[in-house]
Amino acid sequence: MYIFWICLGMGMLIQPFVQKNSNLFFVLLFGLFGEMMLIHFFAIWLPINEIFYGANFLFASFIILIRFQTIKTQLKSCFAEWESWKIPIQILGVLLTTLILMQSATKPFIVDNETYYIQTIKWLNEFGLVKGLANLHFFFGQMSGWHLLQSGFNFGFISNSLNDLNGFMMLIFTFFSLHHLNRFFQSRITMDLFLGLIPVGNLFFFQFLSAPSPDLPVFLISQLIFYLFYKNFIDYQGEFKLLLLLVIFLIFIKITVLPLLILPLVLLIRHQLFKIEWRFMMLIALMSISLYFLKNYIISGYLIYPISIFSSLLNPDWKLSPEMAKFMMQNMKVDSLTGLDFEEIQRQSFFEYFKNWLLEPGLRSVFNKLIILLLLIFPIWIRKNKTLFWLYIYALVQFGVLYFTSPQYRFFMPLITGMSLYILAKLLLNNSKFVLPIFGFFGLIALIPLLFSINVSNIKNSNFMPDKLEPYRLRNVIVPANISLHQFEYEKVREGNFEYNSPIGETEFFWITGDGELPCVNQSMLEYFKKWYHVRPQLRTGNLEDGFYAEKINK
Repeated sequence: MYIFWICLGMGMLIQPFVQKNSNLFFVLLFGLFGEMMLIHFFAIWLPINEIFYGANFLFASFIILIRFQTIKTQLKSCFAEWESWKIPIQILGVLLTTLILMQSATKPFIVDNETYYIQTIKWLNEFGLVKGLANLHFFFGQMSGWHLLQSGFNFGFISNSLNDLNGFMMLIFTFFSLHHLNRFFQSRITMDLFLGLIPVGNLFFFQFLSAPSPDLPVFLISQLIFYLFYKNFIDYQGEFKLLLLLVIFLIFIKITVLPLLILPLVLLIRHQLFKIEWRFMMLIALMSISLYFLKNYIISGYLIYPISIFSSLLNPDWKLSPEMAKFMMQNMKVDSLTGLDFEEIQRQSFFEYFKNWLLEPGLRSVFNKLIILLLLIFPIWIRKNKTLFWLYIYALVQFGVLYFTSPQYRFFMPLITGMSLYILAKLLLNNSKFVLPIFGFFGLIALIPLLFSINVSNIKNSNFMPDKLEPYRLRNVIVPANISLHQFEYEKVREGNFEYNSPIGETEFFWITGDGELPCVNQSMLEYFKKWYHVRPQLRTGNLEDGFYAEKINK
C-alpha cells in the first residue's frame, strides 16, 4: 500500500506534463519514474532513511489531497472496468494476484541479489550515494536506478524482509494485461492480445519477484514500449512523450537497453514532432543525463561505468582504478561463456565463439538458440506488416550490441518475450477459443514451484545457488522471508585503515556479500585483487560516508 500511495501521488504530479488523460496504470508508472528521479537527487546529499520516508509520504499525501477528485474518478473507472470483464478473466485476476503476493514473500533465488543488490540498497539507506563505493566491490558500481527506487520502499530501518517493488510492478502489469485481454475479445486486435498474453511468461517472470532485480521491469516495460511504437507508427496518437519517458525510465534501470532510443527517434522523424516536443525532450534529456552521470561519477569516478569514455576528463581521488575497470569490462564478456577466461575467449574465432555461446549449458543454451531462431523467422511477419520493420531493426541492433559486449541470455529476454508474444498472438488471433485456456495454463503454472520443492540443478546458472527452489511457507503470510537466500556468519577483518565484514567460508564464489552489516565484502575477493592487481580499497577519511579510494600496493 505504501508503494501504491507514493506512486499515486508522484504520478499525479507528473501526469499533466506527459499524458493528461492517462489511466491509473500509467499514473503509477509515472510515479515510479518520478520517485526514481527524486531518490537520485536526494541520495546525492542524504541517506534514504526514515527522514526521507516521512517527507516523501507527506509530499505524496499533499499531491493526492490536491488532485483527490481526479483520483476518485480514476478509481471509479477502474472498478467499473473490473465489473465489465468476463467472469473467467476476473477469476484469473484474483488467482494471479494471490500467486504474485505469495511469490513476493518467498526467498530470492537470484545470485546477483547475494553479490550486490542487498548491499547497494543498504548503502543507500544508511549513507546515500557514497564516493568511490565501486572500489570496495566493483559490482556496487552497477547500482541500478531500480535499486535506488527500492531503497525508497524497503523500510530498511525497520525490517530486512521487505522486497515488494518487483511484486508491485508484476501486479500492476498483470491487471494491465488482463484489461487488454478482455478488450481483445471485443476488438480482435492483435496488439491487444499481444499485451494480454504477457502473464503467459509467469513461470520465468516469477523467479524475479522476490528480489529487486532490474531485469523484471525491463522485461515488462519493454513490451509496453513495443506496443506504443506499433500503435503510433502509422497513425500518430500523441503518445511520443509517454514512449520517450518509458524508454528513459528503462535506460536508467539498465543501460544495456540504450538502443531502445531508436524507437522514439523513428517516431520523431516520421511524424515531424521536433517542433512540438523539443521542450519536453530537452527537459527530460538534461535531467536524466545529469542525474545518471552524477550517480556514476559519485560511486565510481566514471560517467558511464565501467566504460572509459570521457573518463580522462575527470580524475577524482575516489576514481576506480583503470585495471579494475578493465577487469569489469572483461568480466561482462566472461560471464557469457562457462569455463573460459577472457584470454581464451579473445583467441577464439568468430565462429568458435558463436558455437560455444550457442551450446552453453542449461537454460543459457535454450534461450541463446531461441533468440537466434526468432531473429531468423520473424521476417515472415514483417512481409505482411511493414510496421514491424523498425521494431525488427531495433531487435537486430540490440542483439548486436549485447552479443559483442555481454551476451547473457537474460539481457535478450525483452526481445525473446516480444517476438514470442507477437507470434503467439498472430497464431491465436483467429482461434480465440484457445486464448483463455492457454493463458490460464501458462499464467498459473507458476503455482507449482510455490507448492513443491523443484530441482533446478540442471538449469541454474551458478553453482553457488542451491539445487532446489524453496516452496512457499505458511508463515510467510505474516512474516515475509529474509531478503537473503543464505544466512551467513561473518567475521571482522581489518584491511589498512578500515574494518569490514566478510562471510565465513565463502571462498570459491568470492563475489558473495549477502546480508552482512556495512561495510561488507568477501575477504577472498580483496585478497585476489591485492595479489594479481596490487590494489585495495581504503577509506578516504575516517568515516564510511566519505567513501573509498583505490590504493596501489607494492608487488
